[in-house]
Amino acid sequence: MSCCDNEAVTLTVAVDELIVGDHVQTSNAKLTTATAYARGDLLILSATNVLTLAIDPAVWDVISTFTFTAAESTAKVAAGFEAPVYNQGEFDVALCSLGGVKLTAGAQQDAARARGTKINIELRKVV
Repeated sequence: MSCCDNEAVTLTVAVDELIVGDHVQTSNAKLTTATAYARGDLLILSATNVLTLAIDPAVWDVISTFTFTAAESTAKVAAGFEAPVYNQGEFDVALCSLGGVKLTAGAQQDAARARGTKINIELRKVV
């Protein structure tokens, strides 16, 4: 019997709803070693094009497109890898995070949305 003849195939599809618009753009930046990143993390971009995790929802520059463990980011830095980050577009604010922890409704989301407006990244409340 050849591959897949009379075999059930199970497929899992993950829906990514972080992006909620059509005008998304990315650019590449360097990672920080020993840092775990989550898709949707708000990140700070240094003057030398290096990413660090934002800790304040009112102070960030770009959004992570990727998820890496601390070990993975260290290996990627050693290999000279640059990661793509979102620098323009429309995103669901409820799926944005600080260090992998989703922003809380209210003050954190409001601060992140205000910052996004100033840097032309729209963080929308999706219902």
